[in-house]
Amino acid sequence: MTTKPLVKPRTGLAKKIGWTSMLVLSLFIVLVSSRYFSLNPDVFFSEQMLVYMAHRFGLILHISGAMLALIIGPLQFLPRLRRGRFLKLHRWLGRIYLLGILLGGLGGLYMAFFAFGGIVAKLGFASLSLLWLGSGYAAYSLIRKGNIEAHKAWMIRNFALTFAAVTLRLWIPLFMMLGLEFRTSYIIISWLCWVPNLIFAEWLIRRDSRKTTPLPSLSKVDA
Repeated sequence: MTTKPLVKPRTGLAKKIGWTSMLVLSLFIVLVSSRYFSLNPDVFFSEQMLVYMAHRFGLILHISGAMLALIIGPLQFLPRLRRGRFLKLHRWLGRIYLLGILLGGLGGLYMAFFAFGGIVAKLGFASLSLLWLGSGYAAYSLIRKGNIEAHKAWMIRNFALTFAAVTLRLWIPLFMMLGLEFRTSYIIISWLCWVPNLIFAEWLIRRDSRKTTPLPSLSKVDA
């Protein structure tokens, strides 16, 4: 008599825990970020208060788009939503998600020019915005061509960048507890909030690609 391996149940449980954590953290940051709509100077950290108040349109554009993407993004990873009678809903949510990326990315790129921390922080947030917009466009163009696997890979990369809104707010209090000077911390976090996310996304994509069919190379996608 043979027993079934426990790999699949454990893997399924890990995925459920990971997805639930992603959803809860995303919704928590949406809730926290909603206070910025009041445009009350007290909700901004003092180093950026004057900049945020002087560029309210760019700030609200960025926050609105990011919040939209954070709400919808986790739902798009539900397997049930990507097939059968829910497929049409998945497609419409995908369109709204990409609209959020467009608005949030353009707003983020604009606000990056005024980021606290000097040129290094500005480059960090500008790079994040450009990659956010670029990966969103890649995902959209690939699904238009019917390349589902490559589209899925680029959406994973894109949401990893969307999730920078969460990791940024997790890193800031951690650096504060470590007693690091805020300017130095913010410069580091301008890169740390998204580079590890993207590395993890690439690992996830490559791991899953070995279980299915090989994904197209970047050179083929660009062509």
